[in-house]
Amino acid sequence: MNDRGKKMLEGLKNYLDNTPPEQLKKDWEELEKFNHIGPEASEYLERTKKRIDYIIEYWETREPFKDEEDIPDIPIVSQDIYEKYIIPNIIRCGGIPKTQLKPHTVYIGSCRNSSEAEWTGEKFIYCRHKFGTEFIDDVNHFEDDDGYDLFIPIKEK
Repeated sequence: MNDRGKKMLEGLKNYLDNTPPEQLKKDWEELEKFNHIGPEASEYLERTKKRIDYIIEYWETREPFKDEEDIPDIPIVSQDIYEKYIIPNIIRCGGIPKTQLKPHTVYIGSCRNSSEAEWTGEKFIYCRHKFGTEFIDDVNHFEDDDGYDLFIPIKEK
């Protein structure tokens, strides 16, 4: 659990330990109006589980990438699912692991803004086109997910 989660949990424990029962009941009744907005927690959890199961099944049964156009978007999942299922299956489908990349080599692959990029030894760099201008941008390898765009290299250029 991160610091924010720990802080929230401590605050909730403090509230439950130090709030009189009458106030707890009053606060609970005030929240009643929110019980009919969106799915119930159990339904949301079931939907989330089905989505995660679908993502895992998709990546575990996915055929190898035919070319850079065949590389799908990387799903947003928890870090443990990403490391356990997504990374190994990207590699199985043809994504080149970081340990096999050569510095100063251009690779064909896929990220949001490019289908080729040069490996520097730490990140990929590529020429980005945005609003009529060109500039050099960088992007992480798919094994270094930082919450932003990632490059999946599949072959040397």
